[in-house]
Amino acid sequence: MNTILTIIAIICMIIGFFGVFIPIIPGTGLIFIVTFIYALLTNFKDITLTMVIIFAILTSLSFVFDYLASIITTKKVGASTKGIIGMCLGAISGFLLFNIIGLIIGQFIGAIIGELLSNNKFKKSVNIGLATFIGYLLGIVFDSIIASIIIFVFIIKVLI
Repeated sequence: MNTILTIIAIICMIIGFFGVFIPIIPGTGLIFIVTFIYALLTNFKDITLTMVIIFAILTSLSFVFDYLASIITTKKVGASTKGIIGMCLGAISGFLLFNIIGLIIGQFIGAIIGELLSNNKFKKSVNIGLATFIGYLLGIVFDSIIASIIIFVFIIKVLI
């Protein structure tokens, strides 16, 4: 039973790791849920309650950073409120229309349009659009680090 459970957990974690890069698949959240369920089903034998709490905190930080990274980087380069709203609307509409590529391009174009509506010059608007892309990449890097930590600890505790 434990072998099958461990194999299923690792497969789900691998899927979760891909989810860090593919917004359709839940990433770090899936990895945490799998770890939590595994801990419950094994009575916290290998994965302790303390570890689950630490993983919950790391996962929460991952969610917060993921959603704020683009906004923070955009604000750092002087984005207006319209630029940030444009970025958010562009991300949502782009994702709904064109999936992952749409999310990335939608953020970029939405920020540019928002900045142009705020009467900024085109060059500054493009720089702000690029900042949204950099923020998106920073979110992915942070998520992949958190996901890797959780998976690494899981494998060490369960398999070794």
